[in-house]
Amino acid sequence: MLLKLRIENLALIEELEWDLVPGLNVLTGETGAGKSIVIDSLKFLLGERASPSFLKNKEKPGIVEGEFQLSETFWTRISDLFKEKGLDELDSSSFILRREIRPSGSSRQFINGELIPLSLLKELGDNLIDVLGPHDHQSLFDKKIQLKLLDTFGSLNEVSHRVKTLYENHQKLLKKKNSLSLEELLKKKQRLNEQLQEIVAANLIPGEEEVIDQKLNLARTGWKIYDCLGAIRGLLSQNNPSILSLLSSLHRHLCALEKFDPQKGSLAIALEQSAAHDLLELDRLIEDYFSKIEIDPEALEKLEQRKNFLEHLKRRYALQIDELIDYKSKISEQLAKIEEEESLVRNIAKEELQLLEALQKEALHLSSKRKKTADELIASIQTVLQSLGFARSGFSISFDSKEKVSPSGQDEIEFLFSPNPGIPFKPLKEIASSGEAARVMLALKAVFARVDPIPILVFDEIDANIGGEIAWKVSSLLKELSINHQVLCITHLPSMAAGGDAHFKVIKESEENVTRVLLKELVEDDRLKEIARMLGGENEEAIRLARKLLSVAKGNKEEKSLEKLLQ
Repeated sequence: MLLKLRIENLALIEELEWDLVPGLNVLTGETGAGKSIVIDSLKFLLGERASPSFLKNKEKPGIVEGEFQLSETFWTRISDLFKEKGLDELDSSSFILRREIRPSGSSRQFINGELIPLSLLKELGDNLIDVLGPHDHQSLFDKKIQLKLLDTFGSLNEVSHRVKTLYENHQKLLKKKNSLSLEELLKKKQRLNEQLQEIVAANLIPGEEEVIDQKLNLARTGWKIYDCLGAIRGLLSQNNPSILSLLSSLHRHLCALEKFDPQKGSLAIALEQSAAHDLLELDRLIEDYFSKIEIDPEALEKLEQRKNFLEHLKRRYALQIDELIDYKSKISEQLAKIEEEESLVRNIAKEELQLLEALQKEALHLSSKRKKTADELIASIQTVLQSLGFARSGFSISFDSKEKVSPSGQDEIEFLFSPNPGIPFKPLKEIASSGEAARVMLALKAVFARVDPIPILVFDEIDANIGGEIAWKVSSLLKELSINHQVLCITHLPSMAAGGDAHFKVIKESEENVTRVLLKELVEDDRLKEIARMLGGENEEAIRLARKLLSVAKGNKEEKSLEKLLQ
C-alpha cells in the first residue's frame, strides 16, 4: 500500500503530506479545489511527464515522494522485476520512490535514495498503481495484461507456464541447432576431406625436400660436366681439324726441320712427341670419363615436377612439408569431431522438431481453454456492467491466432466494449466517454479483484452522471475492491464518500494574493459536514441524511438508495 504521499512545489501546492490507510481512501473537495493536482502529482511519481510550468516556485525543484509498504505477494512481483532488470534486490518490502522536476525541465527519479532510470520508474508504476479516470494510467488497456488476467481468471497459469517453458526450451534448442548448422558442417567436412585426399595422395616423406635438392644439384652438375667433356673431346680428336690431327702435321714439319738442322730438329721432335703422348693420355682420360657419365632427362624432369608440386603445396597451405604431414593428422581429428557434431546436430534437429510439435499441441490446448474461460469472463463482466447502469451494453473478447507460437501461446486477445446495441465493439482504450471508461474499468477490476496484480487502485471521478442505485452499487464495488487492494477514490457522490475507511478533503485557500492547496483528514463532525455539503448544504436535512449515509456505509444496509433515504 501507499503509506504516505508527499508533494512539494507543484502547481498550487507548497507542501502537502497525505497519510493513507489500508482499504478505501476517499478524497473530496469543491470543484476547482485542486483534487486533480494531487492525482497529477501521483501520475508524475509513476513516470509521466511534467513540464517546468507545473512548478509553483520556478526557481526551486518540484518533488513528489511516495512511501510504499507491500504485501508478500506484491513484493514478490516487484522483486522479480528487479531481477529481470539485473538490479540488486531491495532490502525490505518498504521503499520510497522519489521524483524531482528541475526548473530546467529535466527530471530525476530515485528508489531509497538511489538514482534509477525513468524506464524502471515507469515499470514500477505500472506494477504498483492503476489510475482510472480521465487521461488514465491503466494497465488493463494493455493486451498482454489482459491475456495474463484471462489466464489467472481461468486458473490457466499452470498450462500457460508449461507453454512458456516449452517455448523457452525450444528456443534454446533452436539456437543451439542454428549454431551447429548441418549445411556448414557438411561443407567443412567436404573441404577437409578434399585436403586430406590431396595430402595423402602427395605421399609426403619427412626430409624429402633435402633429398630432392641434392639429386637435382647432382643432375644439373652432370649436364654441365657432360657438355664440358664433349667440348674437350671435340678439340682433342673429333673436330676438323682437331689438336691431335694438327700434331701429326706438326710432326711432319719437325722431321723436315731435323734434316736441315739435326740438333735443333731432334730436340723439337722430342718435345713434340712428349706433348703428343700427354695429349693422347688426356684424350683417353676424357673418353673414359665421358663414357661413364649417366644422364637421365626423364628423371631430372620428374625431380623438377616433384619439387614444383611440393612448393605448390607449401604455398597453398602456408605450411612446410613436415608441418603438412602433421596437419594430415589434425585433419583426421577434425573430421572425427565433425562426425560427432553431425550426429549431434541430427539428434538436436529431431529433438527440436519433437519439442516444436509438443509446444504447438500445448498452445492449442491452452487456446481452447482460454476461449472457454473467455465465455465465463464475458458473462461475469456483463453482469457487473448491467448493475453499473450499462443495461444494454456489450462486452466481448476478440481472439487472433498468431502465425508463430510465442511465450504466451498462440493467442492475441483484446477486451472489447459496446455501450449500446448497434454500436460496433471497440477496444477499451477507444471508449469515447471517460465516465464510461472509468465504470467499465471498475467492472473489470471488480471481476478481477482476486487475481489483479496491481495493489493500488485510484478512481478519479468515476461517478460522473450516475446516482441512485447505481451509485450505491459503485460504492459497494469499491468497498469490495478495497478488501484485496488499497483504493483511492476522488468523488462527488456523498454515498461513495460515506463508504470510505478514511476521508480526506482538498481545500484551496487564498491569502494576500497567494493561493495554496491543503489536504485535511476528516473525522466525525468534519466528515459529517463535508458529506452534508455534498448533499446540498449544511442544513438540518442534509446533516440528517449525511448521518444516515454514514450509518448505512458502516453496515446498516437496510436502506440502499438515495431516493429511499430521502423519504
